[in-house]
Amino acid sequence: MPGHLSKGQTARWNRRLAETTTNKARATALWDLARLLAGTDDKAWADLVLLLQRWTTEQQVRPPSP
Repeated sequence: MPGHLSKGQTARWNRRLAETTTNKARATALWDLARLLAGTDDKAWADLVLLLQRWTTEQQVRPPSP
């Protein structure tokens, strides 16, 4: 993966993800993080897109938590 995060960046992304309260918000944050990590590497971006599409689909069919 082309992108590497510093400790500060990792902490920022951990906070951003922890602050998400819906799957939609979490998905947006994950897509933003994926783009950052992929950088200009199209293969890495394509792999991350497939991973996130799978996650998004799983979230849509998962029953809501009580």
